[in-house]
Amino acid sequence: MENILIVSSSNKSKELLVNIAKESGDYNVLAVENSFRGREIIKKMNFDLIIINSPLSDDIEENLSVFVNENTNSSIILIVKNNSPKESRNNIESKGIYIMEKPLNKLILINMINSYIIHRRRFNSIIKENEKLKKKVNDIKLIERAKLTLIQYLKMSEEQSHKYIEKQAMDLRITKVEVAKNILKTYEY
Repeated sequence: MENILIVSSSNKSKELLVNIAKESGDYNVLAVENSFRGREIIKKMNFDLIIINSPLSDDIEENLSVFVNENTNSSIILIVKNNSPKESRNNIESKGIYIMEKPLNKLILINMINSYIIHRRRFNSIIKENEKLKKKVNDIKLIERAKLTLIQYLKMSEEQSHKYIEKQAMDLRITKVEVAKNILKTYEY
């Protein structure tokens, strides 16, 4: 289940945003009243979406949104008054932070929340796939290093070292990575 954090100094707005987020879907929704509490909870938990309702009582809203952007992978919606300076908005939007102007349209906000969550799910699947590929690449590097170690210390050919690692893995019923680690322990350490 996806996590949504709402940061709003106004209790009325906070309650409204929580209700809209819950109405959007089956999400874990947490709300805090200021930037300080927001930063503390962000350090402890991962959120898929963070909605910041400005102004905040203890911070300039851009500071919190920039902090979130630089320290998390969370999607961010920053809600601002419609008279906020254009330069400031352009700077924030250039960092990938979505800005919504007050007054809010409930249907648009619901659609935005669901859109961000859908994109987040896709992003998370890409991250998982990337981690799998990184592991495979590291495993291949480790096996290649073990082959080179066999070539260097036992004067095997590349083909012989490859067959040796495969045979050891089959005979000992362990992975080639484990065989490679054993070889490296024996000869490199």
